[in-house]
Amino acid sequence: MKTPIHAQQHPVRMMKRRIEGYRWDHPGLYSRMVSEFRNMAAGGDGGPYRLGYTWTTVRIAYFKQWTDAMFVQVLEELGEHL
Repeated sequence: MKTPIHAQQHPVRMMKRRIEGYRWDHPGLYSRMVSEFRNMAAGGDGGPYRLGYTWTTVRIAYFKQWTDAMFVQVLEELGEHL
């Protein structure tokens, strides 16, 4: 059985790879995601997000199970400052 720390590493690695792929192909999206991750690394909600016909936040829509430290780790692995 994996410990929670090991289980958390998988989504961090996957998200780092995904965002890294946007760095050159979609720089606007990359910048927006880095900005949202900075916000969530500091305990924020990532900003508003439209989910169907209702509004929610980026964190609630996609990252409910993520800790602030997980966002920090993705940013560090991308070489982005907090």
